[in-house]
Amino acid sequence: MNRDSHSRQGTAIIAASLAVACTPLSLAQPSILGQARVDVTAPANRAANNTVAAASAFNPERIVAAWIDWRQSPVHSSEILSTGVGLSLDGGITWSDMLVRPPIANQTLIEASPMAAADPRTGTIWVGGISYGAGGGVYVARLDPTATAFTTAKMARLSASADRAAMAAGPKPGDANSTRLYITFNEGCIRSDDLGDTWNVPVSLGSGVGFLPRVASDGTLYIAYWDQASGLLIKRSTNGGSSFVTKTIATRLDTWTIQDSSRFPGNFRVIPTVCIAVSPVDGTLYAVYCDRTRLLSGRHDIDLYFTKSTNKGDTWSAPTHTIHGDAMNQDQFFPWIEVDREGRLHVSWWGGRRTDQNDATTNTDAWFDNYYAYSEDAGATWHEYRLSENTWNAANDGLIRNQQFVGDMSGMACAGRRITPVYVDTRSGDPDIYASRLWFCGPDVNRDGFLNGDDYDLFAEAFEAAAPPADYNGDTFFNGDDYDFFGLDFEEGCP
Repeated sequence: MNRDSHSRQGTAIIAASLAVACTPLSLAQPSILGQARVDVTAPANRAANNTVAAASAFNPERIVAAWIDWRQSPVHSSEILSTGVGLSLDGGITWSDMLVRPPIANQTLIEASPMAAADPRTGTIWVGGISYGAGGGVYVARLDPTATAFTTAKMARLSASADRAAMAAGPKPGDANSTRLYITFNEGCIRSDDLGDTWNVPVSLGSGVGFLPRVASDGTLYIAYWDQASGLLIKRSTNGGSSFVTKTIATRLDTWTIQDSSRFPGNFRVIPTVCIAVSPVDGTLYAVYCDRTRLLSGRHDIDLYFTKSTNKGDTWSAPTHTIHGDAMNQDQFFPWIEVDREGRLHVSWWGGRRTDQNDATTNTDAWFDNYYAYSEDAGATWHEYRLSENTWNAANDGLIRNQQFVGDMSGMACAGRRITPVYVDTRSGDPDIYASRLWFCGPDVNRDGFLNGDDYDLFAEAFEAAAPPADYNGDTFFNGDDYDFFGLDFEEGCP
């Protein structure tokens, strides 16, 4: 069926104002396109966990994931850790995987703390990690905008005591046509203005754990962290990381130490850190973290808490746990948050709602699923989805230790209208890395991940029947405006 003839009067005005007009309601339903395995060549019976991911709106179909990878361990009981990296060039449909290691002189048996970042201006993507021990330190490799392979890794910081690194990229303050790359870790904040080739010495961030950097569109640098007590804090720099002021995001209701596993099923650790994101639309800061809501008969109820700041982190809203709704003791943790170019919020996490399980280290079984939710009203309401095909057991961590280890975070890439949570799944009896593909594309009417004539036909049929999918602009009327909005989005292709 061909598109009917409708008035195009005012189309130019609509096209010019589309970015600031209210988003058509049909965009509020993502196409959820299934899971794809990321560590496709990893052998069986080897651990993998601690995921991060990055993508750039410069080319949203180029997605990078990184994790701790045990594939070099010669036997199941030995542990050689490397930084595993996955690369997709088709929006997460297929992946290639590899190990990204530091220069030979700086390689060790423990190369972990994976990190990833993308430059929204140039499309450059970086991955890296820490080589632990003598001769090691922080290392970084670069994927140039049109390349299909990473450059040889370079050392950003030589240090035998470096730990827990994270990375972010964005403009220098006052220079929108620049790119500054930041790495934060226990020794401070370092930066590079030549795409990672050279780095300054660390600027101290003080004591804390989980230093996570984010760069606003005006170049303001934010770093969120846990003070190892009850404080979730943020440091702000308006001079490109030369100096910082410190503010409080939230005060925890419950505190536990890094290795404490008593509040969760199984006996793996969950470090009580905080994840932040900054809106490219209006600069609003958002934070999400896990905390205890209730303690009843020895059972800890761990939920996600959400808060935001509209004044650059000076003050924050009262934390709420409205992202999800769960019964007692169905814990939520390892949250990650992103904000897309339209101001939509995206949160992913691990959740135990499908299994009634106690907080007991004597029973190492711990059943979880991966979840995702989005909000189009700055966090007032959320729409939630289960990503896992089947509930999986964290006891299958692929390691032989007294205490389980399933990583410390679970990352997500966000670019254009594509969202890619990357996470652990033990469906095969040991941890593998999987990614879910989500696409916020209104013209993808049949939600198959492609734009073609089938979508146009379905929209036209809905329009003729005055069916809800044809009210594309959400004004409760079926008229030429709906066709205009649909046509504009279809022609744009939902990048």
